[in-house]
Amino acid sequence: MNRVDRSQQFIDQGRSLVSDPRGTRVAPPAPPVALDLSDDDFVPKGLRAWAGRSSDGFHVQGLVDDEGTTYVTCVLNGVSETLEIAREKALDAFLHPFAYGFTLPL
Repeated sequence: MNRVDRSQQFIDQGRSLVSDPRGTRVAPPAPPVALDLSDDDFVPKGLRAWAGRSSDGFHVQGLVDDEGTTYVTCVLNGVSETLEIAREKALDAFLHPFAYGFTLPL
């Protein structure tokens, strides 16, 4: 008897191959709130964005001011944090913000 035959046999008996009792499955999480990183209000005056990314409600943006000072801003669940980062470490901080001291609540 192959797998398809066994599956149909289980279904005919009112059984399921999934072991979770009915009603105990956890609902998927709500989709994250979209944040428009291209919005002019998101970047403070005097700063320019050089990179931005979003994933599952976590937003990271690299910024530079007119003097060349670099910053990385993270936003998670409506809480934001910005750190000044040395220019030579800015890309790495953008890619791995928690390795550079970000303390946003997860």
